[in-house]
Amino acid sequence: MLEILDGFNHDTVAIKASGVVTGDDYDKRLLPAIEGRLKDHASIKLWYEFDEGFKGITVETLWDDAMLGFFHLTDFSRVVIITDSDWITSMAKAMAYMIPCPVKVFDKSNSHLAEQWIADNES
Repeated sequence: MLEILDGFNHDTVAIKASGVVTGDDYDKRLLPAIEGRLKDHASIKLWYEFDEGFKGITVETLWDDAMLGFFHLTDFSRVVIITDSDWITSMAKAMAYMIPCPVKVFDKSNSHLAEQWIADNES
């Protein structure tokens, strides 16, 4: 499940993943949030938080995620990943090499640093 989080700058889409993330989550929550922000901004920031109850994503969602990256690859100015999971951290760091914007991974105890970093307007 994806939950849209409030309390971030208007140029930031903030989401929290828990349980199993499905294609429906992408279609009904994430994509509308991204496309809505892109109506007002040339590029946006993405806050992607994984809670301790995150179990994974469906195969269908892997495809949706690839398509999101393909169609919105240059629409992101910064991406922050918040997780205490070693496997998500490793995956995020590997994927960061394929994304043409700064990507940083923070553990939950340093989420205040992540907030500062994502609010920064320098690349």
